Amino acid sequence: MRHVVGFLSGLILGPVLVLACGWAFSHLRTLHASERGVLEGTGPLVLAGLVGVGVIVALMAVPPRLTPMLPLSVALVLGFLTAVALVRVHLLERLPPVPGFEGAMDLLPLGVFVPVALVLGATVFVGGRWRRPEEHEVTEEEYFQGLYEEGGGPQEAQTRAEAPHVPRHRA
Repeated sequence: MRHVVGFLSGLILGPVLVLACGWAFSHLRTLHASERGVLEGTGPLVLAGLVGVGVIVALMAVPPRLTPMLPLSVALVLGFLTAVALVRVHLLERLPPVPGFEGAMDLLPLGVFVPVALVLGATVFVGGRWRRPEEHEVTEEEYFQGLYEEGGGPQEAQTRAEAPHVPRHRA
């Protein structure tokens, strides 16, 4: 169920990231055209928006226990929008104008989102993201507990007759 929710959330989050970057780009372009600094006017708000986009992308790419379907669906949306902007731009021009749309239409044909899509798409190949966390993982102390008894060295511990070791495998 977490994979389905992650996939659907990514389908919403992908266009939000594109529009946020487009909004920031259009504001930064306006500031540059008026020869104003980034720390003047709406510049700090734009920088905060870009930091927010970076944090969202990092939170999708880094945590090992997050479902891989969230970053995969965002990567698919970013790749799809870039491909449509390159091949069939008239389809994107039919969309209603929303804040950030104009800047996004400038960034999409440039392929700005392709590296982000590749990074997010690579998270599918991290095996630990597909499994649920085990109920009780063995800590280092539990692993070595009882391995050596007081006064005995490694050779003495190996020569003692103990119950056969049965490895525990993840299912």
